[in-house]
Amino acid sequence: MTISIIIPAYNVEKNIGACLDALRPQISDADEIIVVDDGSRDATRAVAEARGVRVIAQENRGAAAARNVGAQNARGDLVLFLDGDCVPEQNWVQAMLAPLVDSEIVGACGMKQTKQRGIVPRFIQMEFDYRYDNERARRYIDFVDSGTAAYRRAIFLENGGFDARLADAEDVDLSYRLSERGYRMAFTENAIVYDPHPESLIEYLRRKFTYAFWRAQVYARYPTKLASDSRTPQTQKAQGALVGLLALSLVAAIVWRDALWLAAFCLVAFAFTTAPFVARYFKRDPVVALWSPLFSALSAFAGSLGLGLGILRARLMSDR
Repeated sequence: MTISIIIPAYNVEKNIGACLDALRPQISDADEIIVVDDGSRDATRAVAEARGVRVIAQENRGAAAARNVGAQNARGDLVLFLDGDCVPEQNWVQAMLAPLVDSEIVGACGMKQTKQRGIVPRFIQMEFDYRYDNERARRYIDFVDSGTAAYRRAIFLENGGFDARLADAEDVDLSYRLSERGYRMAFTENAIVYDPHPESLIEYLRRKFTYAFWRAQVYARYPTKLASDSRTPQTQKAQGALVGLLALSLVAAIVWRDALWLAAFCLVAFAFTTAPFVARYFKRDPVVALWSPLFSALSAFAGSLGLGLGILRARLMSDR
């Protein structure tokens, strides 16, 4: 089967060269690499063209639309998606294709890693690894990260590809859509790409808020996934609920002091949910592990706020 690697690219001139250089040795002459330049204002297109790959230019419409355009114009039987600021390991293509040897598997998800040494990227990587442990334990998964993904092209197109109306979490939407329709997807831990995680805490929390906001639109379509999915540990979902309840109890305490007891309960319960994470990663990185309860609390608050506003938006849109 032939392969088309599709890379949505927006202002990634500093990274796209390393990405393409790492991919080129991994494919045959029958395969192709397609860079969809999503209206970049820098030299992204020139850097890609200089490496002889196929470049499709479009106005800035977002990564989901760019991936769809790439898949629609691809000639491969299989489409692999990779972000333009990521650098894949030398066996990434082979590892991504391994699950698809099974004809029942229509999609595969790899892993993101980082070489950054800042405390925030190290914490983010621990979060990723914590979720990957969930997926390792399952034969089939219901979430494929579009930053390191593979699909059978015909199935991808027949099922509508990514919903370009979503500014984020479009990969969650597609994954849930395929899962609800009975398609099977698999996790492949040997398919590693190096991803530039946010360096600052503010940027990390902004991303958490945005992702949760758009994920709420997806939950409105697939409400059963709010309770459980193959990727998110249940403790992390509980953290969002506890932080939200903590905030409400503190506000209520202004007029009803007994609400402080509820706030105290939420704090203790939240600390309890972080214990498995701290215990798992303390030997690996004690500094980050000890900071992780605070980072997790801030993350849960940003996510809860985004999810709440996202649910409100979904309700308003459904009433129209």
